Amino acid sequence: MNKYESWSKNDLIEHIEHLNQRLDDLLKKENYKFFVEFPWAGNLGQWYWYIKENKVIFNDRKVLALGYDPKDVGQVGFEFFTDKIHANDYERVMESMRNHMYGLSPAYEVEYRIKHKKGHYVWYYDRGTVTKRSDDGKPLLLQGIVFDITESKKIEEKLRYLSERDSLTNVYNRRTMNMKLEEMIEVHNNYDQSFSLIMFDIDHFKKVNDQFGHLVGDDVLRRLTELIINDKRTDDIVCRYGGEEFFLLLPDTNLQGAIIVAKRLHKMIQKMFIPKVESITVSMGLIEHNKGESIDQAIKRVDDLMYLAKSSGRNTIKY
Repeated sequence: MNKYESWSKNDLIEHIEHLNQRLDDLLKKENYKFFVEFPWAGNLGQWYWYIKENKVIFNDRKVLALGYDPKDVGQVGFEFFTDKIHANDYERVMESMRNHMYGLSPAYEVEYRIKHKKGHYVWYYDRGTVTKRSDDGKPLLLQGIVFDITESKKIEEKLRYLSERDSLTNVYNRRTMNMKLEEMIEVHNNYDQSFSLIMFDIDHFKKVNDQFGHLVGDDVLRRLTELIINDKRTDDIVCRYGGEEFFLLLPDTNLQGAIIVAKRLHKMIQKMFIPKVESITVSMGLIEHNKGESIDQAIKRVDDLMYLAKSSGRNTIKY
């Protein structure tokens, strides 16, 4: 990990401003006619785009980070780099650059993925400014500094993943479930694509913990979620709501489709063997979402049905 990858975005921006100022001073001093591998650049990639000539000058690190030998690259144009930008990031990068070149923003600043020589993508944080314009205001020279922030992005992704998940079962937690439900409700309300909810609770789970201990109870929860994950359809979403309560969100599924899913899952859980405990049962409630129904209203409705299943002798489904 290089030293910049643990820095915050604000720290990076502040450092870039400092380096840009030094770069400005050096370029002005030499009247834009030289290029050196600045010793203070550290792991920074530097680039200078002479716009009229479409000539890009860069330090070695700019291309080494992409797996290229600077000696093999030689002199290149703007497209050498832009053609490697990820398709989903390309227009955003171009828009940021256009806005700055036309004077609509104080700097070109963007994060994007760019293709490595070996075929994978790395993340760049790129920032540049126009340092020379013609008498009529057209940009002539755009200079910038780029960081490889791939490791930082990996850390961000890991933190995001952990924030979305239940730490024991690794399925979505309640907070993420509510976010998913908001999205599904919006789709239902706007595009008339219905969905269904299955809520289930492990019967007599407290007895499992009391008789066999919490480690065995944790094992029951993990094995149950593994079974559901392996059985569910690709778009179905498994969530741990809390304790021994779980949700299965079924996109684009009406009540009859949800009943089929619930009955199949109910039978599979009954047949599942768990060491020490041997077997478990669950009580299920299920609903099809009503258009215009809020998250709280939908959860209340399916929760009532689940508790009706429990009060009706458990190990059953109510809908």
